[in-house]
Amino acid sequence: MSASTCLPTTTWFLYSEEDVPLGRVYRSGVPQVDVQIDEGPGFATAVVVSFTELRATCATRRFKVVVRVLS
Repeated sequence: MSASTCLPTTTWFLYSEEDVPLGRVYRSGVPQVDVQIDEGPGFATAVVVSFTELRATCATRRFKVVVRVLS
């Protein structure tokens, strides 16, 4: 099964490991553990620790993504 989606975008709601909201980013794919995110809201670099898919809205897949901020 492919991890890609035919939907136009996904929204990643970013949270720290302490469950503090860090903002959101728009991506074309599904999050993956250990993927690095550069230039996110409030940080320069972070890595995905875990994620949970939320209910889709308006043809957009949504994810709660827990990240470890590196810088």
